[in-house]
Amino acid sequence: MSVRLRFALLFGLLLLGFIAALIGSQWLEARESQRDALALWHQREQQLDHWLRATGASLRDYTDETALAAATPDPAALGKGTPVADFTWIVRPDDDPANPPSTPVPADELARWKHTAPPLHFFRADPEGDLFEICTQPLRATPTATPAGWVFASRRWDEGYLQLLTNLTEGLVTLVAPAPGAVPTAGVAVHLRALRDWQGRPVRWLQVTYPAPAAVRWFEIHAPETALFFSFGLLLVIAFALSLRRWVLQPLQQINASLARGDIGPITQLCQQGDELGTIARLIDVSFAQRNALRTEITERQRAQTALAASETSLRETLAERTQLGRNLHDGVIQSLYATGMGLAGVRALLKPEQTEAATRLAQSRAALNATIHDVRNFITGLEPEALQQQSFTQAVAALLEFMRTIRPARLTCAIDETVAARLTLPQRANLLHITREAVSNALRHGQADTVQVTLASTPAGGASFEITDDGRGFPAGRSHSNGLGLGNFAGRAREIGATYTMDSKPGQGAKISFVFDAINPA
Repeated sequence: MSVRLRFALLFGLLLLGFIAALIGSQWLEARESQRDALALWHQREQQLDHWLRATGASLRDYTDETALAAATPDPAALGKGTPVADFTWIVRPDDDPANPPSTPVPADELARWKHTAPPLHFFRADPEGDLFEICTQPLRATPTATPAGWVFASRRWDEGYLQLLTNLTEGLVTLVAPAPGAVPTAGVAVHLRALRDWQGRPVRWLQVTYPAPAAVRWFEIHAPETALFFSFGLLLVIAFALSLRRWVLQPLQQINASLARGDIGPITQLCQQGDELGTIARLIDVSFAQRNALRTEITERQRAQTALAASETSLRETLAERTQLGRNLHDGVIQSLYATGMGLAGVRALLKPEQTEAATRLAQSRAALNATIHDVRNFITGLEPEALQQQSFTQAVAALLEFMRTIRPARLTCAIDETVAARLTLPQRANLLHITREAVSNALRHGQADTVQVTLASTPAGGASFEITDDGRGFPAGRSHSNGLGLGNFAGRAREIGATYTMDSKPGQGAKISFVFDAINPA
């Protein structure tokens, strides 16, 4: 499908989208209006219930306060609560059964309420048509005691109180008969609540009337607004199509022709524009120039790769020579110097006690030989990290043990987990190689060991454990850092590579050194 056809389909979809948006907006507006009207209805229902509970709670609280005051020995405290009741009186079991003065409750009905133990909250209509809200509260010394009387509080629902409810609910509040007939609902919203007597029978209905919101139907679409909206959308689509053809489609055709021909000619004029497509045209011009330069660079890179391969071969040969040099120095020069030092030690035993000057010079010569051996060892150490990069850790340890066999014939073995070794850094592996050389040399030369085992394995916690054990003569624990065997350097190397160092040795039971890494690089 061509780009032109795709844009034509896009324009048609845009036009259909305008029409669908117009109809959908009207439908959504009507639906939202209905939802708002329903939400307003429920809100007013909840608001009406809230205000009825709030006004009833004030009368109940007043009754409770009055009952509490009546239970005290001070009768003057009666009626000191919030004055929300029109009538308040107390009836005790031994009172005259006659109706108390100025009360809206007949004596026979009051006698029946006296036998109702729980608190009551109800409504009563007198013969004259007045409506009273009444609360009762029994007088008890304790919650389980027999009532010593009852407090009655009454509030008249007259026009003033209905006006108060009208102000609270923001609707027209009226009282209707217990069995209301058909209530006109055209243009109004009516909410009804039953006001019940102490036996649960409705005595009046509270009616709250609100103006009904105007209904909006989704198909009420006005022609002038629709035509204006549609015309604007059509003009917008046409303008967008013309602009797209002039500023996008034609430049894209020129760019396509230039790329197909591999020539800058079709986009020469486009390169002079300052918009984004002009930038693309200039980039194409640069790419053509870079393509030619790239061809030349590829040729040069091929030559450089050939030279690099030859250089890498020469480097590997140089590293191999350095490694071999280190081996030769260890096997030849160091062993010769070590043998010379041993010979000088034998000469020292042949001197007479009075030949102190000769003994001093022999000692100086041995010290110089030991310093030379140390320098040569350091030189070999400088050669080995490069060799360690060219071989695995297992191969490096095996080669080192092969060197150590020249000191004293012994069984030298290694068990290296190469997966764990690969997770160690190069400095860690190089330091472990130095530690292996020093520990094996000590075991052979000083410990006279016949077997030495080098082990590298993982730990259950995800770290690594490097151990060197031998069956040599061992030494007391107090000599581990002061006997001149180089063991004092192990703790320093352990701190450098982030390991925990331990030494376990007893006379006649060999020695074991351990380096534990709590965490190593993930695989």
